[in-house]
Amino acid sequence: MSGIEGARRINMNYGMPTFSRIELRDIAIAVAVLTASFTIIFSRRWKLFSADALQNTLWWILVSFILVMSSFILHELAHKFTAQRFGAWSEFRMYPAGLILCLVMSVVGFLFAAPGAVYIRGYITDEMNGKISAAGPAVNIGISAIALTLWMVIPNGLSASIFFLLGYMNAFLALFNLLPIPPLDGSKIYKWNPAVYIVMIVMAAVLLILHII
Repeated sequence: MSGIEGARRINMNYGMPTFSRIELRDIAIAVAVLTASFTIIFSRRWKLFSADALQNTLWWILVSFILVMSSFILHELAHKFTAQRFGAWSEFRMYPAGLILCLVMSVVGFLFAAPGAVYIRGYITDEMNGKISAAGPAVNIGISAIALTLWMVIPNGLSASIFFLLGYMNAFLALFNLLPIPPLDGSKIYKWNPAVYIVMIVMAAVLLILHII
């Protein structure tokens, strides 16, 4: 998810990905909290090594980190890099309350993730805003499609389970963010180009259905 602030074009470092110390701090905290939350949920529900609780937890920390980086973080970075290509200032900011809620909910057995969003300042047209908003779900759709393919061709086992989780999570994240409800990405994509919006939400829905059936 992304949000626009202000109306002044900022051309510093045009087209070059840049990060501030505050942004790197917020990304690191968001990744840590999300990884911890996912680990709590997964290690409770699925025992990879029931005879060794520590090994089971360490494996799920690794798996959770991979899932967080390849779904939530890549989604936000896609927004950020696309906005910077248009010459705008864009940085990720965490939602402290959302991260705390995510951690608390994972302890009671539910997963709710609202880690933060990319904020944008600069002159952004509806077309630019639509493309910036589409970048995040597009990354999720691509990752989900690749993960689904690998899940279908790899024999059952740990690798297959990881690809299933990766594909399912990215499909769900794409579909959720494509809902045409402000401030979600879907509302901005639809405003820019309804045809692109329909194609993207159908792809996300099909991918999610293929993971469920």
